[in-house]
Amino acid sequence: MKKSTLRLSAVVLACVPLLIGGASFVNAEDTQHSSSSEVVNKANTTASSTEAKETKENTSPVITKTLKVESNEISGKKGDSGKIKLAKIKLVDETANNEKEKEREVELKGTFELLEKNDFIKFDKDGNWTALNKTDKKEIQLDFKPNLKDEDTKKVLSAMFPSETFDDAYNKTIKTDKITVNFTDPKPIIDPTVDPVALDVAVKNKGNKLVVTHENTELKATFTELKNDKANKIVLGSDGTFTIPATNKETKFTQKVDFVLDNEDANFKKLSETKKIKTEYKNIDASINTKVIALTYKTPTLTSKINAGGKLEFQDVEGVKITGKFQEVKNDDYFSLDADGNWKAKKAGRGDVDPTFTISDTSLAELQKKYPEQLIQITTGKLKVDFSETGSNQKEYAPVSKKEYAPVKKLPQTGEEKMRFAGIIGIIVIAIVGIIFFMKKKKNDDDEA
Repeated sequence: MKKSTLRLSAVVLACVPLLIGGASFVNAEDTQHSSSSEVVNKANTTASSTEAKETKENTSPVITKTLKVESNEISGKKGDSGKIKLAKIKLVDETANNEKEKEREVELKGTFELLEKNDFIKFDKDGNWTALNKTDKKEIQLDFKPNLKDEDTKKVLSAMFPSETFDDAYNKTIKTDKITVNFTDPKPIIDPTVDPVALDVAVKNKGNKLVVTHENTELKATFTELKNDKANKIVLGSDGTFTIPATNKETKFTQKVDFVLDNEDANFKKLSETKKIKTEYKNIDASINTKVIALTYKTPTLTSKINAGGKLEFQDVEGVKITGKFQEVKNDDYFSLDADGNWKAKKAGRGDVDPTFTISDTSLAELQKKYPEQLIQITTGKLKVDFSETGSNQKEYAPVSKKEYAPVKKLPQTGEEKMRFAGIIGIIVIAIVGIIFFMKKKKNDDDEA
C-alpha cells in the first residue's frame, strides 16, 4: 500500500472518536433541553392544578352555620302535607326612615332542597312537604339558597355572616337545622256492622272517687247512681264520687257498679282508632280500699288545776302536719274546748273526754298523696283528764257513759261522794245508840225481877 494512502486512513480513523463525541454532546444538549421543558411544563401543570383547587375551594357552595326553622318536628299521617318555614330573624336597620322599620322581624327569601333522598317525605323548592310513607322519628336536613334580590334577606345574611360577600355572583347555600319526621299510617276504616269489643277494665277507688282504667290508662265514665240502702255498701254519684254509710264497717270490699264510657274522651278516642269499642258495662266489680289513720294526741292525759288549761295538738303522721277544727264544748261542767283546740279545766274530777275533730283539706290531701288508691278515714282516741282543786287532795271517780253525740264524757261530781260518806256514819251512830238502849233496858228488867 502507498504511504499517502496509509496517512489518509490514519487521519480518518483519528477523526472517528471526535465525530462520535460531538454527536453525543449534541444529543445530550437536546436531551437536557427536552427535560427542562418537561419540568417547566410539569411546574406549570401543578400551578394550574393548585390554582384550580384554590378557585374550587373559594367557590364552595356550603356554609357550616345553620339556619333555624319555625319547628324542628314534622308529624302526621301518610298523605298529609304541610310547609316548612325558616324562623324569623331580627333585623336592625339604622338606615330606615322611621323607628318601627329600624328593628323588625324578617323572613328570609329563597328556595329549599332536600339534602338526602328518602322514601318517606317529599319537598319542593318552596318548602312544601308531603308524607309518602309511615316512619318513626327520622331526621332530615334542607339546603337553603337565598334570594339576594330581596334586600332584607341580603341585609340579614350580611349581619349573620360578615365574612361572606353577598353579591350577584354569590352561589353558596346554607343548611337548615335538622328536622325530626314522624309519620303514622292513616286510621283504618272501621266496619260499622262489627260488634263492639269490650275492654278489659278495672274499677277502683282513687281517694273517695271511683275511676275506670284500661291497662293503666284512665277512662272517663258516667256511673249509675247508688242510693243509701241495704243492698249497697256505698252511696255513689254519677261522677264516681262516693261515701260509705255508717253501717258499713268494712275497710276492703267490692261493690257492683254500672257505667258508660265517654266516647268523646281523648283516651277512649285513641283506643277506638283501630276498632269499635263497647261503651256500656254492667255489674262490674269495683274494688274499694280504705286506710284508717288513728291520730295520736301529743298530750294524751290532761292534768290541770281548776281554771288552767292548754291546747290539743296531734302528732305528725308520716311527716304530714295534722291541722283541722274541733267541735266546741261549752256546756260541760268540767271541761271546755274551742274550735282551735284550746281547752280549760272548769271543775275537779277525773275521767275521759272524746273530742270530735275534723281534719283540714290540706292535711287530708297530703295524706292522700301517700295512699292515692285508698280512702282515708281519720279516727281520734280518748283523752284522760285529771283536774284537781288548788290545795286539796284529788279524789278518783269512775267515769260515766258518754251521752249520744256529746263530745265529752260527764265527769263525777265531788259532792256526791261526801253525801254518801255522811249517810254511812249516821247509820253506824244510830246502830250504836240502839244497842246501848237495848242493853240498859235489859239490866233494868233483871233488877226488878
